[in-house]
Amino acid sequence: MKKLQKNCVTVLNRLVKMCEEDEDFAEALSGDLDTLLNDIHAQDGFGTEGQSDPRGDFRNGRWSMKKVESPSANESLEGK
Repeated sequence: MKKLQKNCVTVLNRLVKMCEEDEDFAEALSGDLDTLLNDIHAQDGFGTEGQSDPRGDFRNGRWSMKKVESPSANESLEGK
């Protein structure tokens, strides 16, 4: 794994911890995260049909930070 990849994982893990500890922080972050994910999705960054979007497979519905597809339905994402 390259340094930038490790840095991304480190920062994301820190954000996970902050979200677990502070509901208000999670609420604030979710809006910005939705915006970022929507931008990536619009550029086919999660596949042409949004099938690899971390919020859920867009072939199965419309997802957001307030409505995330269940983990069992996302097993194909986790296997990557």
